Amino acid sequence: MGLLILPVLVAAQLVRIQIDEGDELRAQGARQSESVVTLAAQRGAILDRRGRALAVNTARYEVAADPTVSGFDARADELYALLGELTGRGAEHFRARVNSRSSRQYVVLVRDLDEASKEALDAAGFRGLIVTASYQRRYNYDVRAAHVLGHVTRDLDGVAGLEMTLDEVLRGTPGRQAVQRDRRGVVRAVVGGTRVEPRHGDNVVLTIDLVRQAILEEELARGVEAAGASWGTAVALDPRTGAVLALANVPTYDPNRAGAFSDAARRNHAVVDRLEPGSTFKLVTAVAALESGAVAPDDVFDTGAGWRVFHGRTVQDARAYGRITFAQAIAKSSNIAMAEAAERIGRGPLYQAARDLGFGQPTFVDLPGEVAGSLRKPEDWSGATLTSMSRGYAVEVTPLQLAVAYSALANGGLLVRPYVVAERRDPATGEVVWQARQDSVRRAFRAETAARLMPHFEAVVGEDGTARLAQVAGLRVAGKTGTAQRATGGGYSRTYRSSFVGMFPAEAPEVVLAIVLDNPTNGYAGGTVAAPVFGATARRWIGTFPSIAERVAPSGTIAERTGARVPRIDGLPATLAAHRVRAEGLRVRYDDDLPWRPVVARDHPDSLDLSDALRLDEAEDAPAAMPNVRGRSVRQAVAWLRSLGVEARVEGHGVVRRQSVAAGGPLTESVTLTARTR
Repeated sequence: MGLLILPVLVAAQLVRIQIDEGDELRAQGARQSESVVTLAAQRGAILDRRGRALAVNTARYEVAADPTVSGFDARADELYALLGELTGRGAEHFRARVNSRSSRQYVVLVRDLDEASKEALDAAGFRGLIVTASYQRRYNYDVRAAHVLGHVTRDLDGVAGLEMTLDEVLRGTPGRQAVQRDRRGVVRAVVGGTRVEPRHGDNVVLTIDLVRQAILEEELARGVEAAGASWGTAVALDPRTGAVLALANVPTYDPNRAGAFSDAARRNHAVVDRLEPGSTFKLVTAVAALESGAVAPDDVFDTGAGWRVFHGRTVQDARAYGRITFAQAIAKSSNIAMAEAAERIGRGPLYQAARDLGFGQPTFVDLPGEVAGSLRKPEDWSGATLTSMSRGYAVEVTPLQLAVAYSALANGGLLVRPYVVAERRDPATGEVVWQARQDSVRRAFRAETAARLMPHFEAVVGEDGTARLAQVAGLRVAGKTGTAQRATGGGYSRTYRSSFVGMFPAEAPEVVLAIVLDNPTNGYAGGTVAAPVFGATARRWIGTFPSIAERVAPSGTIAERTGARVPRIDGLPATLAAHRVRAEGLRVRYDDDLPWRPVVARDHPDSLDLSDALRLDEAEDAPAAMPNVRGRSVRQAVAWLRSLGVEARVEGHGVVRRQSVAAGGPLTESVTLTARTR
């Protein structure tokens, strides 16, 4: 009898629970099934000073399949053919992967598909595909500025260069989304659930210009090869602000494949290497001489037969100069005259001049791994330290410190802090959220001292100086060569580090450029192997500085144009057509209601006088076809496509390199554009 009553009691209990506790239990179940998923933040882009994207994020996709899904087999051959076309591997590769799969319901087909190819796959509407997105860091110009940019891990953690020092501001803050999972583990968003949008990382704008950077890297690589050097480094500053204009190392590496390169290739010699500078350090001796009043430029030194013993050590000149002035000693790089001048100056003033010029302390550049160099206090000096330091021994500096010190000579005596990050921008609005403050660290020496010294450092590049190969026609250059024996095992080897630090134009310097080559084997003097790198770089850089270019080649020397050819613009929207016409130096007119309508040139002239304006009229019966937007800026391409009713999805920055729908084909609802900077 009890067994008969039991089902009734259970049913009654279920009814009671449903009535009395149902709402609470359902809420508890919902809470237990709820969870939160992370919404990834996009890592900020790194741009050069003109907005070219140096480092960006790219979406990549893994494509897998469940061949047991209904409808997969019916279109399998079509799928294999499309994947073969998109990847270049051929249909048979994918057919074999599916047929030889180890899991009945899962097989990975492609691990690294780009956005445009994924768009084409989506448009085909295949069943049974599982597409998973991931993001990768892309360095658009491969090796360019590699030691400044640095690189990231597969998890997008910065581990070198600016990617490391700015990791926190570049990575942003992830968001979160409340979701629910059903009994099968399927995730769906909770209607009305909590959603916190990710805060994407800031975009970072550098002081470096890509064109100048490329030139410096090319010329440094040529110089290292020509000299047979082990490595070379170069850093250029704007002496007025401390902005790093370019920084290069040879050998270098590709941040896209950082693991494929040696530690030596990834080493940023400009900031992490300490070296005895040799004669480039004579700037310190010259400044101390004039600031202390111990020596004047026209004071005469008798250098004798080209050698002399100071404190038990023989000091030699390149040749016997006899009696020369201190000014001539700078131009000819006389070690004997500098040693004698240092003895007149004394320990305290020489040490203080070195400290004031930033040696023995970090420059606090916004790059990782910087070392401070080595500058001992006078009480720790030996008897030979004073004369050794006068010519760049018994002291260790970085190439960047040399550039900073010579920037003080260039700007009238102010020590500036070097920096490579100009500003940070909000990724959504483009608003500047942080900007570098341009300020001097301190006054290193009087402006009068800089003015008195500049002609003598300009003479270094003259016909009687040691850096004739740094000369640039039409441009006044000042600087100093350095040739230092390399220290090994407590002594010095017969190998060298060669350097040149120069500036231009000497009358109002806008560039200071330091070059260092390690262990050159085809000649070793700084004026022979390092100065030519400076000269070649300066000649190519002139055109990137309008004020300097005007000095070298005044505009009045160029014949004035009176006419120009009319470019082909038929079928282009009026806005783009006008842009192309104006690029030829011509004026253009069109009606205000035609900005994105296709146009033709009235009367179709081949050329036009610059005083005339080209009239653009609306093109009649223009075909409604997908335009060719490759080579256009993203902004222009998106606007053009929008005027035709086509939604544009963009991957990358800068100039469109690829479009998922071919030009000339029928218009589609959407198209994916793959862009990169020039």
